[in-house]
Amino acid sequence: MKKRYLLFAGLAVLLSASACRQETAGQAESAIEQADSATVVLRLQQCSRIYSTEYKIHKIITNRDQMKLEGNIINRKVDMPIPSGTRKIAIPIDVVIKGYTDLSQISEKNIKVEGKKISIILPDPQFAVTAVKIDRKNIAQTAELMRSRYQEQDINRLTRQGVNSLHKDLPWNEFLETARSNAAYTLFPILQAMGFKEIHIQYRDNLKEDSKESLLLFKTIEERKS
Repeated sequence: MKKRYLLFAGLAVLLSASACRQETAGQAESAIEQADSATVVLRLQQCSRIYSTEYKIHKIITNRDQMKLEGNIINRKVDMPIPSGTRKIAIPIDVVIKGYTDLSQISEKNIKVEGKKISIILPDPQFAVTAVKIDRKNIAQTAELMRSRYQEQDINRLTRQGVNSLHKDLPWNEFLETARSNAAYTLFPILQAMGFKEIHIQYRDNLKEDSKESLLLFKTIEERKS
């Protein structure tokens, strides 16, 4: 399958407004006195997810399907193309992938508080496919005499295969670093509002290469309406 990518990265921080709004000066002052590890865990867990990156990917999925005669004739294996039995298709799709940090996974073992100093190890970023749109107006396909055109179920099946193959080609190291940096920058003002003056935010450094595929979660395919 041939692919074409157009990437846009941006900060898209979506926090629960009620849980993560900055405190007033008086609230921050009282938070200094009681901000132990348990308090910080509770406050961050209320924030739920920090969406820190968004990538928009344009991809063209191509497929060539050749009808063949296969079987055995007089104990001889037959595998030959049938004349006028080819069909081809190109399906343009737009995929949106968002990176987020799930703060509900934080526990006291990930946090160390020493007075006004705090050190936090954040969970690994996760990535979700939040939208897949098929540009049906620009689908191009041809079918020779012996073949029927691609049907709706064929287009959806090929689209799912194309989206599922994304993890093989995306620049995961770049995605991870951007998601980590943006999440850390987002947390700084929240922790400062809790009264901390020295803040250290880090991630574990043993994220395995083969675990990156599991970071990508998929949602239902949507048809482009325009």
